[in-house]
Amino acid sequence: INKDTFHLSQRDTENHQTNLQKFCRICGGSFKSDPYKRSYPVHGPVDDDTQALLRKKEKRATSWPDLLAKVFKVDVRGDIDTIHPTNFCHNCWNMIQRKFSNSPSEVYFPREGTMEWHPHSSSCDVCGTSFRGIKRKKRSLNPQLSKKPRMVAGSARKARPVRNVKQVSNKAVMKRIANCNKIHLSTKILAVDYPVDFVKSVSCQVCEHILADPVETTCKHLFCRACVLKCIKAMGSYCPACRYPCFPTDLVSPVKSFLNILNNLILRCPVKDCQEEVVLGKYAHHFSSHKEAEEKEGYAYINKGGRPRQHLLSLTRRAQKHRLRELKLQVKAFAEKEEEGDVKSVCLTLFLLALRARNEHRQADELEAIMQGKGSGLHPAVCLAIRVNTFLSCSQY
Repeated sequence: INKDTFHLSQRDTENHQTNLQKFCRICGGSFKSDPYKRSYPVHGPVDDDTQALLRKKEKRATSWPDLLAKVFKVDVRGDIDTIHPTNFCHNCWNMIQRKFSNSPSEVYFPREGTMEWHPHSSSCDVCGTSFRGIKRKKRSLNPQLSKKPRMVAGSARKARPVRNVKQVSNKAVMKRIANCNKIHLSTKILAVDYPVDFVKSVSCQVCEHILADPVETTCKHLFCRACVLKCIKAMGSYCPACRYPCFPTDLVSPVKSFLNILNNLILRCPVKDCQEEVVLGKYAHHFSSHKEAEEKEGYAYINKGGRPRQHLLSLTRRAQKHRLRELKLQVKAFAEKEEEGDVKSVCLTLFLLALRARNEHRQADELEAIMQGKGSGLHPAVCLAIRVNTFLSCSQY
């Protein structure tokens, strides 16, 4: 009995190993789906087409294990023949080609990632799938019904949008991950009624805003740099649009012609009472001017009733001290840090620069003479000589 049991288990293992050869090591797909039954050895050398492509791209990998580890993050060096298949399919081969080429064609990779293989057991999926085949089970009909059961038109319509709802939910999740409503510009502020396809081409495929710091993946999809990096960090190293393997190091800037078109998009300023049309390349400067104006308004003095605000020179000495208290402390701190505590020189220099800025050179010359210890009330020729001397020596007026 033990001998029969041993032969039976050995036969099951051999059948399991034979069935494994019908599936792809990477994605788990059946080779029957390929009409040409193409397959490639997992542990063998790289084929001629891939070798030529790698040589063209100046890559050094020469065996499939190195390439599979780089593209799919799968280590096949420790595979066991009784557990793992020894070949991979043409679809995965295409994925490797796409990884190292710039062809615009799209190859889709399963969302579940790579296949996990387990030893043979009584409930083995590999042997069960191989035994049953890939045919669909026939629908059992009710013998009481003479005709095929109809599907009501209304219920068919309700069943269709399920896939779209899933896609919408995935987009909603990616938008929530990006969370860029406050930093990226909406396509609603475009001043020109551009075609829908053109608007899609200049908008991010994650957040659907106008592209900000755009980057291009190896599968030729465009995203905002911040959005795609957040998605890769949260959802894995795949393109958010087509699930093609994508890593942060693969992101490159688009061509200059596209960037020129993007920067010349005409936007309408969303600030209230502005509505000015600005190109995207100059929008940041335009919007910053609004921010500066708001900050100035925020710091401007507001008289909340009572007596009108008096000029500084019309105040008493005590009131002048009170109003200039903060400025005095700032000047004192600067003088102690930079000028060894000489507050007087700092104040006189500030006054001198203010006079020069308003082109009041006569008073500035007199003040400079006082600062140099020559007294006041100088002759105009002396003032002119001081001005010329200052200009030649300092070159700052």
